[in-house]
Amino acid sequence: MSENTLQLPEKEPTEIAVAGTLLPYRRDDIRSKYLGYLCCGFSDEEALFVLGLSWSWLELMRNDKVFSDLEIRVPEFRKELSREYTELDFYRNYRMVLEKDHRVLRKSLDMDIGEEGIPVEMSMFDQQYLLRLRSVYTPQQLQLIQLVISGSDDNFNFSDWVSKNQKIIQLSQTKTVTIAKR
Repeated sequence: MSENTLQLPEKEPTEIAVAGTLLPYRRDDIRSKYLGYLCCGFSDEEALFVLGLSWSWLELMRNDKVFSDLEIRVPEFRKELSREYTELDFYRNYRMVLEKDHRVLRKSLDMDIGEEGIPVEMSMFDQQYLLRLRSVYTPQQLQLIQLVISGSDDNFNFSDWVSKNQKIIQLSQTKTVTIAKR
């Protein structure tokens, strides 16, 4: 195999697969893959290269009104994708946090049994984590999570909610200051 031979990944990146769900083509259709790469921020040239396609292929596809209309709408698709990716990442990360909480809570209740049949001891980190954990499981937090997950209130504004509930939510901010040497 020569150096210039393109090696396509065995599995399509998740981002490209999700982008393909916004398009009217089947996911395995090369047009869907090309537009999916554009939706994820690739340039025409980059998408063509990754897929092993030529400029003549793109010119031919642009003669199709449906394809050219979709290509023009790529910025609109990018906005939708950014919202979907943010939600997916939020839910994935939140689920991992809940799993961590679950594991620490199991240890605190002596429900996590080790190899010898003896409950696993909590580490100092687990104990500190448990103390902080208890402060976030409140009815107000549950209400907020239910509101976010349900998506039923399209007028929900997180900033307004935080400003009205300052007694039950804690925020922190880190600032970085760079000082130039003389």
